[in-house]
Amino acid sequence: MLLSKGVFLNGGKTWFLLNADGEHCEMISSQGCLKPIEYLSSVYGKKSRFAVDYRYGAYFCDESKIHVRAQFLSPHITYAINLVFDFYDTTLDNLGIHYKLDGEKKSFTSYLVDEGEDGWLISELFQFTSHRRQLDLEITFQCKNAIVVDAIEFRPLERVEHQVLEDEEVDMPETYWEQKLPSDYVDIIKWSKYNVQEATKKELYSILCEGFLINNGEEWFSLAKNGKKCHMLPASMVLQEYEWRWKFSSDDSRFGEVAFDSHVSKFWMSCKSKILSPQTTYGCYLVYKLQENHSGFERPLKVSDVVNSVHGTRPWYIFLLTPQTPNIRRKVNQNTHNPLNRSRRKGLPQQRNHGWMEVQIWEFQTGATTESISKDLLLTYSEKKLLKGLILDGIELKPI
Repeated sequence: MLLSKGVFLNGGKTWFLLNADGEHCEMISSQGCLKPIEYLSSVYGKKSRFAVDYRYGAYFCDESKIHVRAQFLSPHITYAINLVFDFYDTTLDNLGIHYKLDGEKKSFTSYLVDEGEDGWLISELFQFTSHRRQLDLEITFQCKNAIVVDAIEFRPLERVEHQVLEDEEVDMPETYWEQKLPSDYVDIIKWSKYNVQEATKKELYSILCEGFLINNGEEWFSLAKNGKKCHMLPASMVLQEYEWRWKFSSDDSRFGEVAFDSHVSKFWMSCKSKILSPQTTYGCYLVYKLQENHSGFERPLKVSDVVNSVHGTRPWYIFLLTPQTPNIRRKVNQNTHNPLNRSRRKGLPQQRNHGWMEVQIWEFQTGATTESISKDLLLTYSEKKLLKGLILDGIELKPI
């Protein structure tokens, strides 16, 4: 029980604990791997689990090297090596941690940053499979802005479970299916092309879940499995048309026309709906594809609330390509990227049907009534790169 809560080792410079699977987790403080190169001019407010006074340490920028030595790893476990840090000036648009493993010519950039429960930021640097308890690494960082380093963490990768759902609803009575339908399903069905006069409640539910075009074929309506309403809008309705080229698509697009190859590096989207379920948490998802000759898109897109950004609302980031973490092999020169599955999280793309992808760009809560929602978002890729190879089908609002 003590080890599962965590203990300090090495004079308080190492934090060790056992996770729920009995695997070893190890965190080495900045004092244990990084020599402070400059004093902070003012008190840094974030509190560390280590006995560190950040008025006097662990601040680096430009080019700095750390030497980290893990001592208590579990053998034959795949680990993520994480940088636990914070940007000293959080008002800057800080993006990308640039780093290189000692002995390697190739450098890497990590754009994927999560916030831990204690408020510190976590950036995944490498993945590797341990073969013994110890591992020595030297990593050189190149940072454009000042960074406060709290620790280097060795965390076992979480296993991504793929659940297989069994069909337990085959023989359910009509009353069961009627309860799964929205209260206004009669009016909703009138929007469709289906003749449902003699359809059973199960058949109606199946039609609604499959979805259909509404509003003269300009929008798409469907039901989620929990009976909540979903609403999809085409690219032509949510984009400013002058920024994009347009073409008629094959049958894999619900609307027949898609936007592609914007000639700018940013675009505005208008997310609006009046037909969502009340008191429901929704996500707004960008539905897109990438052509083979796309711009790269290793960097994330910055998403800004057009209206509230003037009131201090900070932007957030999404990825069109899933970030790939370099994998440390037994031999350093076998360093490659590891395509291990990542758990579902906001801002990372997921696969849809027919080759389309989706990524959540906004989250909101509907009110007690089916009130309308409206949000204008600005998505920025890079000031120096165009959105070449990006194909947009539209956005979909669906419950989370």
